[in-house]
Amino acid sequence: MRTPENQAAYDAFKQTYKGECAFCDMPEREPTQVVETNETMMVIQNIFPYNNWDGFVVADHRMIVPKRHLGSLDAFNEQERNDYFDLLREYEAAHYSFYSRAPSNTARTVYHLHTHLIKPVGY
Repeated sequence: MRTPENQAAYDAFKQTYKGECAFCDMPEREPTQVVETNETMMVIQNIFPYNNWDGFVVADHRMIVPKRHLGSLDAFNEQERNDYFDLLREYEAAHYSFYSRAPSNTARTVYHLHTHLIKPVGY
């Protein structure tokens, strides 16, 4: 759940964004949002973060995004799979939970695969 201000900003972005994929052009459009990269993945700071997740206040909200435009985990090649799980392990050890919607999930607003990394307050 986002704050009303973050939700309004996100809704406005969705209505005005003219590019093909907000994640594919993220490094050029919002380079300061890229926290880290490896060969095939980038970790970005969520511009429109959730402030509450699973009933807990969110301290930090990042996302793992493949550099290649992909819609599902099934499309990963071996290097992407390894890089993705290396990042998941790193963030899990740092007390982040993770969430990714299935390609068929109607709540998914961007078709480019992305996995939310959520760290609650207190960790």
